[in-house]
Amino acid sequence: MEPDDDELVSRCLETKEAASTAFNLLYARHSDAVLGFLLCLHRRDEHAARDAHQETFFRFYRALGSFQRGRPLRPWLFRIARNVSLDHWKKKSTHESPQAPETLGALAGASAACPVDEAAREETRGLLRAAVERLPQEELTVFALKHDQGLTYAEVADVLACSVRTAKYRMKSALGRIGREAERLGVNA
Repeated sequence: MEPDDDELVSRCLETKEAASTAFNLLYARHSDAVLGFLLCLHRRDEHAARDAHQETFFRFYRALGSFQRGRPLRPWLFRIARNVSLDHWKKKSTHESPQAPETLGALAGASAACPVDEAAREETRGLLRAAVERLPQEELTVFALKHDQGLTYAEVADVLACSVRTAKYRMKSALGRIGREAERLGVNA
């Protein structure tokens, strides 16, 4: 039976040999989820997401001593990842103007020519992904944590350092925007 996250964190704080093995297990257990979250936050920019992923686990390792045992580790990791991303966006906004993702209008024009089959369904998924990626950052973050990562609203609120009510409001707002964009494009759910 594999040790739980609390046990692995304790081992990370022990000897160098135990720390290495324990950290590798924590990394293997949580790496894919963190990378998926970062890919969403960085709007599918794989290079930026992988850089943030590396920085997230570096900060995670350095901050292990401040982790509160008994609490779920993954939301804490997502909070670190979000903070890494916020730092990235702050730096990027001072150096360059953000590039807009491919316009939904162009995608919608391409989908009009497709027959209703798997290609059309894939195009619809692409349109909805584009609508999600156009969400304001706070709504995108809530959507990614709740929809993609399966966190509870309490865990989402913990990651974002906000109330559960605020997390739910942001999710409702995100879903409303996605729904309005789907309706505008004639996408049927």
